[in-house]
Amino acid sequence: MPIPTDVSHVKIPFPLPGAHAAPPRGKVAIVAPHPDDEAIGCGGAYLKHRDAGDPVRVLVVTDGRAGNVTKQLSQEEYTAARRRESLEAARILGGADYTFLDFPDSCEITENALAEVAEKIAGWLRADMPDIIYIPWIGEGNSDHAAVGEASRRALLAAGFRGVALGYEIYCPAPIDAVLDITDVADRKREAIECFESQLDSTPIEHLIFGLNAARALYLPKGARYGEGFVVWHA
Repeated sequence: MPIPTDVSHVKIPFPLPGAHAAPPRGKVAIVAPHPDDEAIGCGGAYLKHRDAGDPVRVLVVTDGRAGNVTKQLSQEEYTAARRRESLEAARILGGADYTFLDFPDSCEITENALAEVAEKIAGWLRADMPDIIYIPWIGEGNSDHAAVGEASRRALLAAGFRGVALGYEIYCPAPIDAVLDITDVADRKREAIECFESQLDSTPIEHLIFGLNAARALYLPKGARYGEGFVVWHA
């Protein structure tokens, strides 16, 4: 069969993700499965919001205890270190109000557990309803990421959220709707990620996430080097 030369009638079935130089403005909330995901997944957006003067609140759902594979620190020392790393990164990211729920991570995901986490997130939202919220996208391969994404979706419905909800990527590429140009804040995002020394020993986080961020620049104007991709959540 000959290859057609006239393809003017061919239409792309799905639009390319929209490119954005700046995030929407307003009160911001970020839900992070572990202490570090707020920097890894949406650290660029976090920086841009704070640079613009938007207030940011961060909810860290688990204490990250399962990452203590070497056992060189006690569980209490290790979880305290992970919390400290998040707060150190927060100073670089522009500062925010942090809440730590301290659920254990890497546990079996049950319906009861999802309901409990969703209830906690919903209560946190009702206390100061945001205009924009960043949550893990539901297709993340890590079980904690996906579970917190699902619990967050339930919480948004329960709390009657009517703002903009954006699912962010951590390790797994998502079927994104929007890309935010983070080229101008990439160095500070990298610096924030470097605060998480307890994780960098075992996982090349910086290399992995900036590879994904570099790939997302394909959807941005020429000259952009890094982008963060988001899935728009619809109730």
